[in-house]
Amino acid sequence: MNFDFGEVLRRTWNIGWNHKVLWVYQMLPGLLGLLIMPIFFLGNPAFAPFLPEPFSRPMSDTNTIRFVIFTMVATAILLIPAMFLGVLVQGATTFGALEADKGAGKFSFREGIKGSMPYFWRMFGLYALFGTIWAAVVFALVALNIAGSLVTFIAPVFLMPLIFLLIPFFLLGYILLQLAQAALIIDNMTMQAALARSWQMFRSNILAVVLLMLMLYVATSIISSIFIFPMMIPMGFLPFAIQSANDVRTPFALIFFVFFPAMTIVMTVVQGILMAFFQAAWVVTYRYLSGRQNTPVVVEAHA
Repeated sequence: MNFDFGEVLRRTWNIGWNHKVLWVYQMLPGLLGLLIMPIFFLGNPAFAPFLPEPFSRPMSDTNTIRFVIFTMVATAILLIPAMFLGVLVQGATTFGALEADKGAGKFSFREGIKGSMPYFWRMFGLYALFGTIWAAVVFALVALNIAGSLVTFIAPVFLMPLIFLLIPFFLLGYILLQLAQAALIIDNMTMQAALARSWQMFRSNILAVVLLMLMLYVATSIISSIFIFPMMIPMGFLPFAIQSANDVRTPFALIFFVFFPAMTIVMTVVQGILMAFFQAAWVVTYRYLSGRQNTPVVVEAHA
């Protein structure tokens, strides 16, 4: 079938702009990440000499090991809710975008979360499956690279083509994940049926969905760069700040405890907004390819 990019993008814009609660959903994992950042800096012995008192005080080897173990455990504990939260917000965003594309005037933050809950464990299984496959592929490539380096130092050169082959592999995987996620919630399918449906839809519309993914990826990358690159400029002045400072801990503390958190907040907001539109685009695409029409959205939603 002919794919009307203009129609899909128009519906995507209407959903993302008129239902800003979707932005909030996508910002939540990044905000949780702010809790992990201090633990990473304070628990890493490599940063200790550059931190202010009392974090720069030297510790015995035994206490250092205990502190590192503690921070590793604390980080792992925080990563568990972060993982569940990530799946939850993906489901809530997809469910909210579906309701918006069907013509819902508005829905609350709680309604989106509550509406996505029946699909949570199927969504979790979907993300666990794709995450495991991607991690296994990357692990195999790293292991092959290490093994090859032990045999000959030029082995990584011959493995470079495999790295480039990963680009279409991950592209295909992410398209299938997005379509399967949409199928799971929109048509209330099982995980297996959603995967079959996404593969069938991909094969029937391969050019359209690949072009859409490339368009969304390039657009989100460019917009993100507009906000992120200017925030990296202060990093270039760090060597000069260190040379001119009487105490090197002062500029490092400024970077670690002020600049990085501020940059993370900006990145979280920008990425949250962009990913809300990204998720909405795949909901609209699935409904468009399924022959479903939307109802115009005229009322703005509030978080």
